[in-house]
Amino acid sequence: MRWVHLVVLAILVLNSMASTVSASPKGIITCANSDLPSLPDNWSMAEQTCVRVDLGVQGPGTTLFFEVSTNQEIDILLFSANSVSVYQNEQSYRSASVWQSESVFESFSGSGEWHWTVPSDREETRWYLFLDNLEHPQDGGEGAQGGQAAEVSLDGGTTIAQQYTLSDSIHRVGVSGYAVAHGPFSVDEGTFVEIHARTMEGYPDIFVMTESAYSLYSPSVNWSSASRIASADMLLVTNERYLPWQATDTNGEDLYVIVDNRAGPGGGGAGTAPAGVTVTITLTPVLDPIISSETPLDSVDVGEAITLSGLETPNKSNQIADSGYSWDIDEDGMADSTGPIASHSWDKPGNYTIRLSVMSVDSRSASSTRVIQVLDISDPTVTIGAGGKILKGFGESIILSGTFTDNWGIDSLDWLLDDVVIESNYSITEPSSTLSLNISTEYAAGDHHISLRVTDKAGRSSRDDVTVTIIDITPPSIGTYQEELEAVLGDPTEFRLMAEDSESDRLEYTWTFEQGTANENQSSGPHVIHVFESPGPQYVVCQVENEAGLVSVAEILVIVGSGEEDRGLSLFSIALIAVMALLLLSVVGFVAFNLAVKRRVSDISEDEEQDGPSESSPSMEAQIAMWAGTDETPFQPPSMQISDREMPTDPILADLLPAQSPSDLTGSALTEDDVLHDLNEVPMVLEPGALVDRKVKRECSSCSRPFELELPEGIDSAYTNCPYCDSEELVNLE
Repeated sequence: MRWVHLVVLAILVLNSMASTVSASPKGIITCANSDLPSLPDNWSMAEQTCVRVDLGVQGPGTTLFFEVSTNQEIDILLFSANSVSVYQNEQSYRSASVWQSESVFESFSGSGEWHWTVPSDREETRWYLFLDNLEHPQDGGEGAQGGQAAEVSLDGGTTIAQQYTLSDSIHRVGVSGYAVAHGPFSVDEGTFVEIHARTMEGYPDIFVMTESAYSLYSPSVNWSSASRIASADMLLVTNERYLPWQATDTNGEDLYVIVDNRAGPGGGGAGTAPAGVTVTITLTPVLDPIISSETPLDSVDVGEAITLSGLETPNKSNQIADSGYSWDIDEDGMADSTGPIASHSWDKPGNYTIRLSVMSVDSRSASSTRVIQVLDISDPTVTIGAGGKILKGFGESIILSGTFTDNWGIDSLDWLLDDVVIESNYSITEPSSTLSLNISTEYAAGDHHISLRVTDKAGRSSRDDVTVTIIDITPPSIGTYQEELEAVLGDPTEFRLMAEDSESDRLEYTWTFEQGTANENQSSGPHVIHVFESPGPQYVVCQVENEAGLVSVAEILVIVGSGEEDRGLSLFSIALIAVMALLLLSVVGFVAFNLAVKRRVSDISEDEEQDGPSESSPSMEAQIAMWAGTDETPFQPPSMQISDREMPTDPILADLLPAQSPSDLTGSALTEDDVLHDLNEVPMVLEPGALVDRKVKRECSSCSRPFELELPEGIDSAYTNCPYCDSEELVNLE
């Protein structure tokens, strides 16, 4: 009966262990099955039983979380589908090449949580998690041996990472070792680094270090953790711990989060046992919009287009997308522009408030404002449309046009001549102005500066200048003067001349006497006295020059008497003597001229027969009239009747005239017929060479007809009448 009771008891025990199996050496392990979607779940695990949880097919980088609780020691094992058979066939499975060692916890009891990230060294794989309460022949006596029943609960699933999760996985650290949970990474000053630690075994410390501090900590010997950021320490983490640390004083260096299992520091773990801890690192990036510009925003010019930038806003974690920037420039609460860059200008001075708002990727928002002071700090621009130097004369006009612009507005303009305002405008309606100026004698000759000055609404002014050179373009005006006067040889003669020039303050008078002779000399001044040293008619020339170098000339004919005997003679007597002398010379010349005229008329007749019909030659009477001195010459006074008194006879005339009785000489005056009769009776013998040399060819200034005549000996120039149109012409030997 005793054996019967034992058999019944054994059957009852086997029925109560429906989900467990006993292991036998080199046997096949059979476990109760579960899967990830059915979690959470719990089991009452008798000794020598196990539970297999199918985690499904997971891709590289997927993170799974597990929360386990057991009242007795069990082994927690993780295998891939490729290696799970080693475990289930009771082969040697305690190897990193078989199990996933970072997610294996032997002899675990109590409660714990860990996160495991699927390795990236393989493609999608099915994974299995075992809750093991068995004794294995190949476990070498390590781990739980399944000697007691255990109450086990398990939850698990795929983690949903937050926006700025840097790391979320378990780290296994050996005795006196360390592991880098994450790093290097960079954050903005003010960003919160949230560290969540969940220990499955051991007593690790969690440190945050800068790059330079890590370089001192990382060596295997002579290392130091003293340079770590102490405010971020998590010491002696035995269970779940959470620390939000705000990044400050990092000096812009990259950061490292370290799982420390070394001895120290004070209050930290001793590092004498292996440690396994899940470290989740999440950022809450700072939102601190910063408005900046290359243009100083405390002094912006009116009308100046400035570029507003939000690029100095902290964004090392890419917490703000380009579309997350918005600008309110006109203070109406509405976005006027989006993006990190905006451009704007203001058309009048004032203080303007702009607002930059940012929206982070995780839907947090922040904004900041900046007051922009807009001032008119630029001068207006002005240009006078005149190229180069302007040259104008007195009496002329000058027209200048100027254009101007300003970023705000023009208040007034002034035209200035040599810095003296000559025209102003205080009602500006057009961006241009024109100046018309008459160059009068009130302005001095020389360079003058004409300026256009404009003043804007802020009181700022600019000007443009042109140089105008005023010159004298008219010579001096000489007043009335005596064009002919008499002088006595050796006596001082006074000359006076007055000229006017309103454009010149100073005139220079230059008198030239006996010009062209060895005695030529000059004097200066409007009033001079000169003593003539040679008799006869001569011209005195006076040049009047103004400051511009323009000259006016006056000529004065001076008849200088020769000798003391002429001092008592009147002008009438001198003229009478001159007429008588000319009359005698005319009689002598007429004889020679008559012959020359006859010969030349004959030649002209032959030429005209070839050229065409011509007008008749002047009569002998006309020629006599020409040479009789009836026409006045510039130096000949009007003809006067010769008196009966005896006059001295020229020796040459005495030879030419026939001898006469005294009674003839005392008779009545010679008539024209008597003179002609006597001349016709005078035989004249002329050398042929002399006649040819004294021929003069002349073209009439009135009818342009050519004629030719021969001047008698002793006469080099004379007036004669054109044989065709009777125009009086001056002929002379050239």
